[in-house]
Amino acid sequence: MKKLLKTAVVAIAVAAASFALAQPASANSFGPVAVGDGTVSYNDGEDQFCAQAYNTEGSRWVEVTLVPLSRSGPSPTWRDYNNSYDHPGSTCRSLATAYEDTYYRADIKTYWGERGTVVNRASRYFYS
Repeated sequence: MKKLLKTAVVAIAVAAASFALAQPASANSFGPVAVGDGTVSYNDGEDQFCAQAYNTEGSRWVEVTLVPLSRSGPSPTWRDYNNSYDHPGSTCRSLATAYEDTYYRADIKTYWGERGTVVNRASRYFYS
């Protein structure tokens, strides 16, 4: 019985290691993640951070400020407006000039016309 248990534990460990090694190289990618009035996402393979305001229920926008924390790098601020502003689709910014694995904070604000206020959303942290 002990030998069978030992064999099972080894098999599980090998399977877990195989799975961990098989993960894609762009492990820092995420999203899209809901941020109240839209979404944000990061594609590590393309070095693109994108924001998209929801195209429902009146005028909306999502504003993103990217702040490099571990090294110097680009620090853009931009807004994505929805189709009420005649701008359907997302707005992206490139981090291709950032050093690989720079630690970033994305500060996110959103606006919805029916609410009439700007809301500071939780920051998102990631590596470029």
